[in-house]
Amino acid sequence: MDTIALLRHAGIFSSLDEAALQHLAERCVPRAYRPGYLLFREGEPCAGLYIIRSGRVRVFRATPDGRDQVIGVMVTGQAINELALFDEGPCPASAVTLEETRLLYLAKADFDELYVHSPEMVQPIIRALVGRLRHDVVTTDPFGGRDVAARLALLLADYADRTGETTDDGVALTLRRTQEELSREIGTARESVSRAFKTLRQRGLLQQVGHDRILIRNVAQLRAAAHRT
Repeated sequence: MDTIALLRHAGIFSSLDEAALQHLAERCVPRAYRPGYLLFREGEPCAGLYIIRSGRVRVFRATPDGRDQVIGVMVTGQAINELALFDEGPCPASAVTLEETRLLYLAKADFDELYVHSPEMVQPIIRALVGRLRHDVVTTDPFGGRDVAARLALLLADYADRTGETTDDGVALTLRRTQEELSREIGTARESVSRAFKTLRQRGLLQQVGHDRILIRNVAQLRAAAHRT
């Protein structure tokens, strides 16, 4: 995926026209990092926006008892730290690479220059960002009160919508994360995730088709089953 296509794929830039995307692309800097590299830390000043070209990045916050609360694992095409473009406040979370990761970096200073000279280009970005925030408010704490199988079902359904591959038998999903990582995302123990996978298989909601690959027969049915729990 070239730079313009990657920018278009990132939600907050999807409404920009070709000229605006080209303007942004000229200001993006490619970067590459090894696994375990801390891109930014919670509480630090927000310096700019990252878009993932390849690899995975875990976004997390520290809990009062010193543990990591995983907000999400970001993959190709997703933007990280969008608020840095508009907010003078500190980073609300930390982000670390989980594997060899290539990114595009857009410095806040470069975006500010764009805002001053081409304010009409910024309005679609603001609308997209507000839409993202509205969605986050509506879906706050989607796992609250649900058992582990339901939490896992919701998480897998979300991943299937974003990165699943449609096949004749359903949606195939490659899970590029360990059960330990999944357990952190849904706030439980690794052993509970293993049992939850078994439960979902027994209920016919998913099928294991490889070491890290599952088949979801019907994503809507998987999500609906979680909401009924």
